[in-house]
Amino acid sequence: MNVLTLLLTAACAIILIRIGQWFHKFYHFAKIIDKIPGPKAYPIIGTAIALSKIKREDWYKWFQAQGKKYEDGIFRLWVGTRAEVHLGTAENVSAIFPSKNLITKSEIYDFLHPWLGSGLITSSGDKWHRQRRLLTPTFHFNILEEYSVVMFEKAEILKQCIESELKNRPNEPIDMFTLITRCALDIICESAMGININAQTDDNAEYTTTLHDITCETVERVFRPWIHNNWIYYKLRRGREFKSNLDTAHRFTERVITTKKLTRKSHQENNATEFEKPKRRAFLDHLLNACAHEKTPITDNELRDEVDTFLFAGHDTTAAAISWALFCIGNNPDVEEKIHEEHLRVFGDSLEAATLQQINELKYLERVMKETMRLFPPVPSVGRIITEDMDIAGYKIPIGTNITIDMYQIHRDPKHWPNPEKFDPDRFLPENSHGRHPYAYVPFSAGPRNCIGQRFSMLEQKIVLTAVLKQWRIKSAIKYDEAECYNEFILRPQNGIKIHFTPK
Repeated sequence: MNVLTLLLTAACAIILIRIGQWFHKFYHFAKIIDKIPGPKAYPIIGTAIALSKIKREDWYKWFQAQGKKYEDGIFRLWVGTRAEVHLGTAENVSAIFPSKNLITKSEIYDFLHPWLGSGLITSSGDKWHRQRRLLTPTFHFNILEEYSVVMFEKAEILKQCIESELKNRPNEPIDMFTLITRCALDIICESAMGININAQTDDNAEYTTTLHDITCETVERVFRPWIHNNWIYYKLRRGREFKSNLDTAHRFTERVITTKKLTRKSHQENNATEFEKPKRRAFLDHLLNACAHEKTPITDNELRDEVDTFLFAGHDTTAAAISWALFCIGNNPDVEEKIHEEHLRVFGDSLEAATLQQINELKYLERVMKETMRLFPPVPSVGRIITEDMDIAGYKIPIGTNITIDMYQIHRDPKHWPNPEKFDPDRFLPENSHGRHPYAYVPFSAGPRNCIGQRFSMLEQKIVLTAVLKQWRIKSAIKYDEAECYNEFILRPQNGIKIHFTPK
């Protein structure tokens, strides 16, 4: 036997041993996971075939049906060889949310890495802690006031867009999900980068369509195990198109960062004073200021990751929240009447745009927003990886398990929300909220990895909703039992949010 044969034999033996070790480890892992109830799964492919037969827009309905089917608010699912354990009660997530160790996002977030890199959403460990510390000051209340100027401006443009739609189609309902999404994208781009992309007035804005295509394709890939492998995926036409969209989005952000840094350098070289700074600073400006005090410089790619993350997390989520709020208000005339009564107390007969001080006085509208996010959480689920063995609901959850926390189910648990399908903003009165389980309401997640931009989102929701509701009375063209949702990281309506408008 020559040397080459010996080497090949040894290499094959090592490969077979490694494969055997993997199967042995996986067998014991699967044996533990399969003690948790769940839909039928087959070796290697799991439930992929069953999921492939379901239309993309029906996936979310299928997942919610599974959540109701199994007791104790827990069930397991296999996507290929990836185990997912879904948790749908406040009690079950109590071991996850407050933990400072369980902060690693689940494997589905890996599909966001090509776009968001290692930004705040996708990072973990020491890097995440550093990012969180660096970014927290950029959402300080005083800085939110700067962002609010943009929100007021874009909300006025939204009103003009609604008026234009009403003029063109006076007796037809308007799909507000589309208009609100463009408004939110306008807000986030100017707030994040100081760039006006005119998303509301330019239907063909390249960046707008690019972001939507990236999001849709990312979700498609999550539930298609046969295109998980990067080498295979990027050889396919859809993979090449996805890469092209990524390049477009990244080039846009990189150009803005380069311009901001050159402007900043020019100011420094010319000894610019505090009074020469722009009156309106974007998230990127504040981030660059924070980075200037860091011992370890932040790279341009890291800056891009954070800005892209802010764009991704900050426009679709808030747009969904505002759109579903219009849907809920448009289905509850009594709620709308109370909003208008509050408007009369705060604004009187003035038709002028609201001020930030007035916005902060709208307590009933805030409860309406919270109740909307209970029934229609903008981010309906979040995922983590278990990094230490633990027990949940009497089941052992081994290290390496992907956990999906289902806010939609948690927010409808009758144990904490009597008559959970009813829309009732008074659930959030102080006296009604006292003693409620701390994880019964988690639209912005909870614990160390809660949403850093939740105050930004709440402020934007209030400003945009007020701009619309001060001028019109609304009625939803779609009733509660007709509303169909689907999950693309964001809870989206299948058939839009169609609203009838009547001038006040």
